[in-house]
Amino acid sequence: MKRREFLRDSAIAAGTLMTGVGFREASASPEQGLVGPQPDEAAFGKLAEVPGASFEIVDGLTKVPVTVTLGKFLMSPTEVTQKEYEEIAGENPSFHRGADLPVETVSWWDTIRYCNLCSFKENLDPCYNLETGLCDMRKNGYRLPSDAEWAHASGSISTPLAGTNEANLGNSDTTHVNLLIDELKHSGTKPVGSYSANQYGLYDMIGNVWEWCTDYFNPIDEPQASYNPAGPLRGLDRIVRGGCFVSTTSQWAKGYRRCIEPEYKSRFTGFRVCRTLESDSKLPAVHYSPDWYAQYNHAPAGYESSTGNLSSLVAGVGSVAEWQARRTTIQKKWLKMLGSMDIAPPPPKTRLVSVVEHQNYTAKLMYLQVEADWWEKILVMMPAEAMKRPRPVVIVPFYDVDTSAAKNLSGTHFLGSIVDPYAYCAVQKGYIAVAIRWWGESYGEFVSEAVANLKLRHPHVTGLGKWIWDAHRLVDYLYTLPEVDHKRMGIIGHSLGGKMALYAPAFDDRITTVVSNELGIGLTFSNYDDYWYLGDFIHNLDHGTDQHELIALIAPRPFLLIGGDKYDTKKSWYYINAARSVYDLYGKPQNIGYFNHHTGHRPTPDAVWRMNEWLAHFLGPQA
Repeated sequence: MKRREFLRDSAIAAGTLMTGVGFREASASPEQGLVGPQPDEAAFGKLAEVPGASFEIVDGLTKVPVTVTLGKFLMSPTEVTQKEYEEIAGENPSFHRGADLPVETVSWWDTIRYCNLCSFKENLDPCYNLETGLCDMRKNGYRLPSDAEWAHASGSISTPLAGTNEANLGNSDTTHVNLLIDELKHSGTKPVGSYSANQYGLYDMIGNVWEWCTDYFNPIDEPQASYNPAGPLRGLDRIVRGGCFVSTTSQWAKGYRRCIEPEYKSRFTGFRVCRTLESDSKLPAVHYSPDWYAQYNHAPAGYESSTGNLSSLVAGVGSVAEWQARRTTIQKKWLKMLGSMDIAPPPPKTRLVSVVEHQNYTAKLMYLQVEADWWEKILVMMPAEAMKRPRPVVIVPFYDVDTSAAKNLSGTHFLGSIVDPYAYCAVQKGYIAVAIRWWGESYGEFVSEAVANLKLRHPHVTGLGKWIWDAHRLVDYLYTLPEVDHKRMGIIGHSLGGKMALYAPAFDDRITTVVSNELGIGLTFSNYDDYWYLGDFIHNLDHGTDQHELIALIAPRPFLLIGGDKYDTKKSWYYINAARSVYDLYGKPQNIGYFNHHTGHRPTPDAVWRMNEWLAHFLGPQA
């Protein structure tokens, strides 16, 4: 308690305690004054509408760009005044006194109690759980702005220029402490709205008092959700923005973004309030443009429509009904090649191993029963925010579940957080993500022993046939979860996982959207003759049998191929063009695409972003 009292009363201590990462550099004049026309008092009682926006943040963990969308929201044009606070809370804790001065010396907890009281007064739904501090951004009541909302609403006045009077800030001298103490004695907060409003009609976004945000602070940018993010689920300090009347205008200002304990109170910190206007998530506006598909259809010269030597999928086919008959024939041919497990599927059942708590999600590491006496590892990742209705799910197959989750879970293959973090990216989009381990990692000591055991147990099935079986069992299980939207189920994978992402939906219509990365779309493009996939019999297949047929089995469901010129090159366009003829039959030519980043087997962050955007486009908003 003595430490907090000292912090509350000491400007110097407050300045040293606050730590964080700034988004912008800022400087300002040491001279302060009133500028611009004085606003109409009646305007202060109304919340200003701030338009929605979409922008990209590079995730600090995965280095993948994340598209964050804010719905339009309401924000108080000024910081909450002492008069407003006292009318609701019944007290005025401020150090500087004045009805039209901003309230200060309030903790983060004080501010969210005030927000709930305002909501109750106006018969709105309160946003905060006062025991945990959790904020439901979908409620229509009062709340603090999120860090993202505050940054967006601050507009173009985030960098006051030296020699101007744009904000109630301190000076640029950081060497003479006597000047700082003199400022404490002779300056202070000014009446709200003393400076010109920004383009959204908001006053004092910079200076006067620091303003609490609803978010926990995280030194690494890891967007919690792609729509109206409320910040990490867990943390220690809460974010404060904007600076105050003694904040330095030197190079050390660092965007006036800091963090501090939520119990902390001082004469330097107040707040303003917000309300959500658009609670239902939606995609960025660019997704509704016909030009959106163009990025996935830039075929190089000579490959715009060529299918090479591939067999025609639609020769003699003039309708969807006729294609369906041919589709059945193709699917039977492939199922015969892949082989059968010759057992009955077990009922969906799991065994819980552990629960993983992350600031953005809660995950369950489990074993899923795939045979009567065999269980496969899965990781089910649920978004941190509460779910009001079923959400899309994204399946991510790979060697083990760790890499997909961007987290070391003691699996056999963890390649780091910046390689193929597709499950992490999916849950960041607000989707449910399910990572599943490849049977080749669990069926024996090594892959050769795994294949040997497979042949001993199920002699009539290939390695990819075994994966199709396991994928069916996973989808069976997902259908038992009330949180899962059965009509929106995607799958994404890289390399081995890319092959798995192609084969599973070709034989399971319940999977609705597909992204396959650097798998080698042609049977001769990669090592399909290895016995953990198909085996050397593929060299003796009937002429015309190739994996363009598998893409056609997926049609008209969306399919995206990603290449890097290692296994998928410009020749992969032959397969896309051949399969597009089937998509044309359905009137869905835009549902198939190919993007090549030309940098090798591993996808670039930009390529991963494009994969995520494809999934988001076709799976739709999170809820």
